[in-house]
Amino acid sequence: MKKPKTAYILIILLIALSIFFFLFPFEDIAKNIPILKAFYKNTTLEITTPNGKALVKVDGKEYGETPATITELVAGEYEIELTRIPESNGFYKPHIFNIKLTRNSTSRINMEIGPDDNLHGFILYYTQDNTTGKNKGKIFLTSNAENSKANISNKYEENIPITNLELSTGEYNVKITAQDFEELEFPIVIREKHVLNVKTYQFPIPVNFDQE
Repeated sequence: MKKPKTAYILIILLIALSIFFFLFPFEDIAKNIPILKAFYKNTTLEITTPNGKALVKVDGKEYGETPATITELVAGEYEIELTRIPESNGFYKPHIFNIKLTRNSTSRINMEIGPDDNLHGFILYYTQDNTTGKNKGKIFLTSNAENSKANISNKYEENIPITNLELSTGEYNVKITAQDFEELEFPIVIREKHVLNVKTYQFPIPVNFDQE
């Protein structure tokens, strides 16, 4: 009689554990356990700010000033705060960027911070995608400039936003253009079974009201 009762208990326990790990994936739990957390610290975030320096905060924690390379991060979603350091007396507002870090990947923020809400640069990060074939990946690209276009290594000319455009793995050069906005150009790498998420920002071209 004891054996059937034990078997029932084991079955119930297995069902309960299956439901628990379905609702709360093991990886999400393990990466927050101190002993196991070290195995999940395998993502990197690189932050640069051309033509100036900025103070960096990641989820409220200070990481000094740019350029900054932050290693051993756990995969997940992060809030990045950049505040430009003025060269003289002045004030720049903080800018908040939300980015998703995927394990075994390097994400990049390259952003020139101007006055007010003016930004010029890009954010790159990967998310996993198993719908692509061998040696294929995808790109998802948005821009703050209306009616902007992306030229990808002179092979693709696409209106933005670009939604999950499938490309062969490898290196490409991206050039973003839009009327009344400064041009933006940067390199990218397409990874197999990953989506490269790209957010771009462009300075508006100043209007010259001077008359001869």
